[in-house]
Amino acid sequence: MIGQGIKLEDANKIDLTLWSIIFFILLALPISSAHATDYYALRLPGSDCTLCHIDPKNGSLNEEGGLFLARGYRYPFTLKGTFFYFLATLTFSVILFGLSRRYRLWHIGKSGAPWDHWSARWRGFFLNVLGHRTILRRFFPGVSHLLLFSSLLILSLLVMMILIQEHLCFPLGGTRFIGAGTYPYFRLALDLSGAVGWLGTLLFIYRRYIQRPEELDHQRTDALSLLLLFFVFLTGFLATGIRNHIHQSPWSSWSPVATGIASTFTLLIKGEGNLNTWSSLFWWVHITLSVAFFCYLPFSRLFHLFSSSLSILLRNLEAKGALKKIDIEASEPFGVTSLKEFTWKELLELDACTRCGRCQENCPTHLTEKHLNPKRVIQNLKRHMEDPHGREEGPNLIGSIVTEDEVWECTTCRNCLEHCPVFIEPMTKLMEFRRSLVLNQGKVPREPYFAFRNIERKGNPWGFDPTKRMWWIKEMGVKELVPGEKADFLFWVGCYGSYDDRNIVVATSLVRILNQVGLNFGVLGSSEWCCGIDLRRMGSEYLFQVNVEKNIDQLRRLKFEKIITTCPHCFNTLKNEYPQFGFDLEVVHYTALLEELIQQNRIEFQPKGREVKITYHDSCYLGRYNDGYEPPRRILSAMEDLFLLEMEKNREKGFCCGGGGCHMWMEERAGKRINEMRIRQALETGAEVLATACPLCLTQLDSAVKVLNMDDRIRVRDILELIGERI
Repeated sequence: MIGQGIKLEDANKIDLTLWSIIFFILLALPISSAHATDYYALRLPGSDCTLCHIDPKNGSLNEEGGLFLARGYRYPFTLKGTFFYFLATLTFSVILFGLSRRYRLWHIGKSGAPWDHWSARWRGFFLNVLGHRTILRRFFPGVSHLLLFSSLLILSLLVMMILIQEHLCFPLGGTRFIGAGTYPYFRLALDLSGAVGWLGTLLFIYRRYIQRPEELDHQRTDALSLLLLFFVFLTGFLATGIRNHIHQSPWSSWSPVATGIASTFTLLIKGEGNLNTWSSLFWWVHITLSVAFFCYLPFSRLFHLFSSSLSILLRNLEAKGALKKIDIEASEPFGVTSLKEFTWKELLELDACTRCGRCQENCPTHLTEKHLNPKRVIQNLKRHMEDPHGREEGPNLIGSIVTEDEVWECTTCRNCLEHCPVFIEPMTKLMEFRRSLVLNQGKVPREPYFAFRNIERKGNPWGFDPTKRMWWIKEMGVKELVPGEKADFLFWVGCYGSYDDRNIVVATSLVRILNQVGLNFGVLGSSEWCCGIDLRRMGSEYLFQVNVEKNIDQLRRLKFEKIITTCPHCFNTLKNEYPQFGFDLEVVHYTALLEELIQQNRIEFQPKGREVKITYHDSCYLGRYNDGYEPPRRILSAMEDLFLLEMEKNREKGFCCGGGGCHMWMEERAGKRINEMRIRQALETGAEVLATACPLCLTQLDSAVKVLNMDDRIRVRDILELIGERI
């Protein structure tokens, strides 16, 4: 509820503050009740607690136990117990200070975080935070993280059970649910949870300092975090295990890990008095390190426990393929030139980054040794956000924090967004930088400038005569839709299908198939204009919106049910970005339509000859943007003379062709060529044919085959060409 007079953005800040306070109260409360684990079985004969018992084996109470009994078995009743509440208060204060520091940094940015679709947000939160769905895409680091996370979560919940018991259940109802029947299982759960967390910590140490994968960088704070965790678990086991050894109670068998770890240590120490001293020492070291861990949390990468969780909860739920619409009528500046022009959610993402390197290891630009590294972009922005001098002076981020080379080299393949386990969006930040360069400074690389001008004047990037668009349509008898005429499908041919010789073959193949199955369809003809995707991805939002309005004006005059495309870029733009301008109609890529027709037995294939080994290249805009992974593969599998082989990088991990993000019109001057690397990946499968379902991919990959002189080893074909040869 937003009270009268409170602005929405103020309410959002209040909501965030409340969530933050609740989160850290829940985090700090276990410390206030942690002392109770030292006497969680005070009244149970046979327990190993000596704080209240003269002899734990028979349950007789000492002076402190008598005091405890006189107080009605209420905590705290000793100076030690009271001290823990002081520690909890101190810890909470430090955590709150650290949080407020981060909170102030985030709110350098403007309002704009999403506070909607809460059912979907919480569902994603539980799946990706508690369930580790995205993290487990990488098995070894995913399992390591799951072990440590689940351990800390369960340990906190178990210790908080004592807090609930002693401050709610017992005072209000006079009952304790941790009693003789449940105490052994409670103890076993503590022991095994600690073991799981310790194992997770050891796996992290092994991966970071022995395996040393390339995507990980190393900072001293990483070692400090792991050492803290390692010794928190170790000292806890030693304190409990030595105590088990001293008292030899029946409960010892319910702490097998602690007892086992401490058994070696007890062989070295003689005398019960010495063991008691060591047990007490390890206990206090354990508590001290635990408090240090919690206090260190908001000042280290461990803060991602909160920031990453919040980033997942507030993740972008808009269509994956859509960039944010700019209000062109609003005052400048456009895009982003300083931190204050990001939303606070986008600045939160900088804190959510744990430097795991998954964006880096999947970025085709980085893998081909160019300047762009998405992880470095995020980390550089974070360092700038943390630098008081940089924040106060507020320099233009482009050129000082992020280079222009990094901004222009992005192919918009969406790999960084797809593989980030906490939904950070490096690509969208780079797109905002492009908008700033183009709209505020008029900076456009030389090659795409001419494509921009041609689209503005002629409606296509080559500047061809718009009256000759789809010149081949009349030869095939395809009708141009006119107002008043109805059709089931509008075939959006696109610029490549209209003008590019190779892709005209692809477009005509689709026309023949649609005619053969008897679908009622038509085209726009010369009134079709470029969909504008390269204008938007290059940062020219104004020209993009002009293009969109022109096309929507044409489309609204016609009557049809669906739009079909051969180009995933057109498909994505019409499906996901045109609705921002009030045009929302079902758009299908030809692979989805043809798969449906094949299932209906309306398309039948005739084997062409011998079996041919084929591999499939996933278009970024069909795959990662729109989840169109399976229809192309099902179509290929339906052709009996084709044997499908998969490249190592396929589906969500598919490697870009290098043509997205307006790179069809830009020269690759740094590093290796992306399209050539993709061809080498295809050759590793032993395939004779590389299939695709995108005109840009077809052009890029076919060009790479020619440059590499691999024509005799592999051919690049569109799926429509393969179908046309078999029907």
